[in-house]
Amino acid sequence: MANRPVLLLLLSIALLLCPIPISAQQVLLEQQLDQLPAPDLGDNDVLPKMFLTTLEKTGESLNTRNNIPPDTLIDPDGRIVAFPRRLEQKYAEELQEEKELFQQIAKKDGKEVVSWDTYLWIMLACICIIACGVVPAFVLPHDFTEFLQSNYGRRSLHLLLSFAVGSLIGDVFLHLLPTVWADTQADRLTAGVWTTAGVLFCFMLEKLCSTNESSQRRMCAILNLVANFMDNFTHGLAVGGSFLMDTKLGLLTAFSIVIHELPHEISDFAILLRANFNRWSAVKAQLLTAVGGALGACTALFLHTECAINGPSQNILPFTAGGFINIALVQILPELMKETDLRQNILQWMCFLIGITLMGVLNQFHFD
Repeated sequence: MANRPVLLLLLSIALLLCPIPISAQQVLLEQQLDQLPAPDLGDNDVLPKMFLTTLEKTGESLNTRNNIPPDTLIDPDGRIVAFPRRLEQKYAEELQEEKELFQQIAKKDGKEVVSWDTYLWIMLACICIIACGVVPAFVLPHDFTEFLQSNYGRRSLHLLLSFAVGSLIGDVFLHLLPTVWADTQADRLTAGVWTTAGVLFCFMLEKLCSTNESSQRRMCAILNLVANFMDNFTHGLAVGGSFLMDTKLGLLTAFSIVIHELPHEISDFAILLRANFNRWSAVKAQLLTAVGGALGACTALFLHTECAINGPSQNILPFTAGGFINIALVQILPELMKETDLRQNILQWMCFLIGITLMGVLNQFHFD
């Protein structure tokens, strides 16, 4: 028993010098503490003091390493022996923490990280929408200028214009305005004000810039191009926002917009032909308006949010609707009302109904 303090002291020193796992050190120390006798302070109190000092240092060493994982090796100088595998795990954990922090910051700013696949899908969707603008140029006869100067050509153009009026009216009351009204946050009064502003804006420009019938037709075509540009801009916002939410939703939105735009582009082409645009001038004008869709998609990507369409488009849509109302009912329909032939009037009325019905069916598919 007299040699036990000496053995305990030597054991404590060995624990500090040897690279034994912390858990093993703690177990051995606890076993010795359980069997520790009362120190003899009568004859020699130097040895117990040294022993207590050693215990305090050992306890401090253990307390300062509570956060070290179990089975970690420590060298005689008190440094942790790190293995390459452990270093690799630590590096991977740091990378994961940085990634999570970056995503939290992005979500806090209302933005999402956009993948390259999303950019590619949006680019392909914009190309399809732009291609819709040139499709009518390939379905017209090669000598369409001479064709329009004939009596049959003029009647055919009036039928196309009747279809244009029907499609514009159907687009306004079955697509644009219901889209605004479907938004629970939209202000109905504000939407009505913007719709009225669109009608008055087109009416004012027509009065200021039109001096004869030819200039009136030219101004009608220009106003229709401006309205189409804004309409395509909102379509681009919808495509970009849909792809940011989900790829399948983006594909469905792009497909529905392409189907919706095909008859609309035909009616727009008829309005341009009415203003004496030639084939390639009409194609260039259609491509110019189609660029609005690409700009809308780029805007949605720049904002990095699928909620982009809930912002500026809530004012653009009713304003565009007002422009379409003015173009259809004020500038094109009065010319069609001059027709006196009963058979031609019936055909125009049928084309008008076909335009409304087709836009209604396509817009119902779009909402579904």
